[in-house]
Amino acid sequence: MKKAFWRVALFGILGLVATGLALTPGCGKTKKETLRITCWEGYAEPYVADFQKLIKDKYQIDVEVKISNPTDQDEFFLAVKDKKADLISPPIELPKTPRFYSYAETPYLQPVDINNIPNLKNMMPTFLNDRTPFFNDQRYGVPYNCGPYGLAYNTERVTPAPDSWNILWDPAYAGKYTINNNFPKVNVWITALALGYGYEDIFDIERLDRAKIQEKLNLLAQNAKSLWDGSANPDEFSELSLATDWGFATAQANNKGGKWLLASPKEGGTAWIDCWYISAEAKGMTKTLAEEWINFMLDPVRQADVVKSQGVSPVISNVGDLLNASEKAMFHVGDDDYFKTVALWRVMSEETEKAFNDMWEEAKKTRK
Repeated sequence: MKKAFWRVALFGILGLVATGLALTPGCGKTKKETLRITCWEGYAEPYVADFQKLIKDKYQIDVEVKISNPTDQDEFFLAVKDKKADLISPPIELPKTPRFYSYAETPYLQPVDINNIPNLKNMMPTFLNDRTPFFNDQRYGVPYNCGPYGLAYNTERVTPAPDSWNILWDPAYAGKYTINNNFPKVNVWITALALGYGYEDIFDIERLDRAKIQEKLNLLAQNAKSLWDGSANPDEFSELSLATDWGFATAQANNKGGKWLLASPKEGGTAWIDCWYISAEAKGMTKTLAEEWINFMLDPVRQADVVKSQGVSPVISNVGDLLNASEKAMFHVGDDDYFKTVALWRVMSEETEKAFNDMWEEAKKTRK
């Protein structure tokens, strides 16, 4: 009886110990973490499962990735201001706009540890050496992709290929094109280029004839079939001859059977760089996960997908055979010299930003 009693008691104690261990955080259970990402649509959703596997294998952590997709760049500022994001993907220059760039008083972002982003070594010089995402000689932002505010054309309706932004003012295409609405500066830029201004002029209202540009900008807004926020609507492309586009909608329209290409206007054009920035709120493992995400997105597989899925240019050159020769040529993969021929978006003065916004609002009043 005594042996039986002690045997039962021993098994009971061991069972309680085992139960206690199972209920103790970190003991026999996979740890869970959350990474909150505010990014443009398509920048995160397709890659979550692969990222989760990477983190599980490397850290034995189950990471939940919560994604929010803005349609306006102001939402990036609000996401970090309101402490709702650990990682954001704004245009490279956005954090240097006045309300963002006051780090002594409002430290919304934090530097990255480049030792945790080894894929940075494969970045093309134009992007790697751009000082825009640096503050006090520390890197805050890491470029992810690059694309134009481009002139797209329907090859079945527009021949030959347009060679000038001025085609948007051709009466034959009135009501047959779509343009951006919520980035007023891009429309001012292309209007200025169409009028013959150079890259050294278009980022400064003091170098532009405001009245002359306003007149032409009014026509651009008035004759557009539609205005788009965030990204152009690829479902509308079947009805159009021309469009301005970041590149995303053109790729999507072609995936649906469209025959669209991006033109090369003789006046040149502007190009955006989107960057990953880490919120000041990301601490400990959350910051580590954010840096792992940035490095993950600079991997050749993801960078090749920037071309295939987004229709824009990657920032690294070592994609190997993941892209064919035609894709590499079309999206200037590894062609650092090409990116010196376009006007990469720059930080503009508050006066210029306000003037461009006001000009676009005035132009929209001409629409019926």
